[in-house]
Amino acid sequence: MWTDLLNIAINIWENEEGIHWKKLFVELADAATGDKTTAASDYSYALPSDFRFPNSAYVWTGSGTDKTPYKVINIEDKQLYENNSENWCYFTPTTLEFNPNCTIDAGYTISYNYYKKASAVSSGSDTFEMTDPMFAVYYALSELKKEEGDTSALTIATQKLEAMKTENETGAKFQDNTVDNPTNEGFGT
Repeated sequence: MWTDLLNIAINIWENEEGIHWKKLFVELADAATGDKTTAASDYSYALPSDFRFPNSAYVWTGSGTDKTPYKVINIEDKQLYENNSENWCYFTPTTLEFNPNCTIDAGYTISYNYYKKASAVSSGSDTFEMTDPMFAVYYALSELKKEEGDTSALTIATQKLEAMKTENETGAKFQDNTVDNPTNEGFGT
């Protein structure tokens, strides 16, 4: 019962409206599933099972300083690019698709960032991805005490969720809040 309630809390946290949790942005290299290496003349690669959406403007193949960038396009724009041999790719719900008019060599590492689904818990040794796992504990406790009319645990759970949202939106200490523009391009130049 506790595990079910904790997973409900994880689902609530994961799907909090308007929030993309920093803890859920990951790299393909860290995924347990998904294709991570190119094959010769193969233009379709499986995504990780926890993939929700890409968080990269480019997908890279290669390693070290020998990497090739592939611009990520929207799937609905695919027809605009069909007759060229430029390096582009797009994501479907289950695959990464490269431009079939470009050359894909075997053995190159594929890399990109993506937003993942939160991991459910199934045993006491599992860890939570949220910054304050006590949210899940208090949420579960609030569900168990609901019939008694005790709302104190729900109040604490709500406060913990709000605190995580604030922390998620706060930048690192001593971090500039401006975007570098090394070429001085833009408005007014």
